[in-house]
Amino acid sequence: KNCHIPTLQKFPELFDCVAVWSRRKESVETLLHSNVFLASSSSSSSSSSSNDGIHVDISTQINQAGPQGYSGEEGLQQILQERKDIQVVIMALPLDVQPRYVTRALEAGKHVLSEKPIAPTVAEAQRLCDFYYSHNNFPSKLLQWSVAENFRYEPGIQRIADAVKTEIGTPILFSLNIRLPFKPNNPYLQTTWRSQPSWYGGLFPDVFVHSTAMVRKVLDCGVPTKVSAMTSSHADHIPSVDTMVANAVFGNNTNAVQGSISLSFAGSSTFVKLELEVTGTEGYVVLQRKTPKDDGPPGYHVTVNGQAKEEFGYAGIEHEFEAFGKACRQKKSRDEDTAASNDIEVDCNSPLEALKDLAFVEACLESGRKGGEVVVLNNKYCN
Repeated sequence: KNCHIPTLQKFPELFDCVAVWSRRKESVETLLHSNVFLASSSSSSSSSSSNDGIHVDISTQINQAGPQGYSGEEGLQQILQERKDIQVVIMALPLDVQPRYVTRALEAGKHVLSEKPIAPTVAEAQRLCDFYYSHNNFPSKLLQWSVAENFRYEPGIQRIADAVKTEIGTPILFSLNIRLPFKPNNPYLQTTWRSQPSWYGGLFPDVFVHSTAMVRKVLDCGVPTKVSAMTSSHADHIPSVDTMVANAVFGNNTNAVQGSISLSFAGSSTFVKLELEVTGTEGYVVLQRKTPKDDGPPGYHVTVNGQAKEEFGYAGIEHEFEAFGKACRQKKSRDEDTAASNDIEVDCNSPLEALKDLAFVEACLESGRKGGEVVVLNNKYCN
């Protein structure tokens, strides 16, 4: 990933990257010989990607001269079992293999920040949550596991969420429109696990899960009670679904919030759009991602009840890392015998939230696969 190490460097009071691991030795050597670890904390332009797009950043709150490199199964064993100084594992692995590394790191007593989505399927995500929340030998109160979702921490998205709560009355309707074209040379399509996925939906879950997290945060809700979607594939270079129209309902009867979703990853490269509108009984709010034609740094515009546009830059990645680091520190400071159940939740990127994000995605794909049939969500973690 291009952002993990540069972001860690912005929080030296929380993190010190002391080791990197990959399945291939060549990837580790490439990373360690780059200048990413020499960059100042204000720099975020250096690349920290390994040759195969796979790495795990290891962080701890101790000082060392620089990170050590590890590779393969032997290296992973050293990191998880022998390096007692290592407290935190931050990983960005292929979606279909990441869950087992999450489990191994947690079993080794490490805090974990893993990339979204939480897993390739809801069934796998539920198994992970079963382990994390109810495993007899591993109480979740003692270790922090967060699933990285920067949209939950974007200031612009937080602003619209606040407006929905306090400035537009009771929300009754939402509309989400996304045009995010992925061209053949897009680097995200060059990784094997995205171009040749082992799960249904291909690139779709990896990208659309950002949007489900955003909608759920803005509406302050769980998962939709029911979803209906029509999906299709138009771009040969994008595996599986790349276009969708959908309807979703949150809640029941008089308190229901209804909404529509229209998105495509296969459209013209000159048309990029992300817009979320929420209508309430007393007003409305609109979130728009800024385009290259807009003045100022990239980010979002927010309009509340027709007033002047408010501008917000991107800061979600920095904020999610900071929240994760503080959550790890909180858990470390606990006494195992006195861990209280009323702790303030420091990091909102919990595995449970990530499971709900994925359940929304999977419901859309399931409905689309069945020609628009209504899917009723029923999951013990999503009620």
